[in-house]
Amino acid sequence: MRIVASVAALLLLFPAVSWAEFDLFNAEDYSVEFEGRYWKPKLGGTITIVDRGIGSEIDPVNDLGFDEKKGFGEGRLQVKFLEKNKFNFSYLPLKWSATKTLTKTIYFNGLTYPAGTQVESKMEAKTFRGGYEYDFLVGKHGFLGVTGDVLFSEVRMEMNARTLGQDEKAFENLILPLLGLNSRLIIVKWVSVTAKVSGMYMGSYGYFVDGEASLDINPVKYVGLSLGYRYLKTHLNYRDDKSNISLDGPYGALKIRF
Repeated sequence: MRIVASVAALLLLFPAVSWAEFDLFNAEDYSVEFEGRYWKPKLGGTITIVDRGIGSEIDPVNDLGFDEKKGFGEGRLQVKFLEKNKFNFSYLPLKWSATKTLTKTIYFNGLTYPAGTQVESKMEAKTFRGGYEYDFLVGKHGFLGVTGDVLFSEVRMEMNARTLGQDEKAFENLILPLLGLNSRLIIVKWVSVTAKVSGMYMGSYGYFVDGEASLDINPVKYVGLSLGYRYLKTHLNYRDDKSNISLDGPYGALKIRF
């Protein structure tokens, strides 16, 4: 009877012991977090690059033949200190290329590319982002914080028509301050839901929005997995140039913490 009672007591206490041990692997208990992410967004929208009054609206997918859906890698780093304070950094390189015979005449950066011309096109944006986050609400069920970031993007677009001897390139450096919110709700001790949004409205110059939501699984303190969906929209006007581009799609991420 004593043996039976002892086994029964252990079985009853096992869940409590397990959860108590799991407290040592709290997913929010870290100082540095590295994140590797794979994002496969859908490309949509138009771009207009004008020089000397010559430029037309270009659809990168339908007009130039870029892949509508393409995967990209992204690296992120977070440094956490004093419980509620974080520094966030990220690098996202985007690149598309295609060769297509144009089905309509395109005007790009001062040059004319007639319908029927075979054109090699490229578009890329190397985007760096860094900023500060303050979590003004922190508890055992998650946190809610405000963010302030600076985004720097090095954008390049090229159209090369060998038969016309035209190889035109356009460059632009974009610098934007961004304000946002970051939140996390811990469902159980190893599963949480995270939602982030940031952006900037610039009146007649347009706006920028970047938002995402994810399901996070943290089986141990030092490793985390996330599955989510991200939406990024640029609607910008500068002089006669315009960018009305959207990227949205699912992503997966692996996080290593120390």
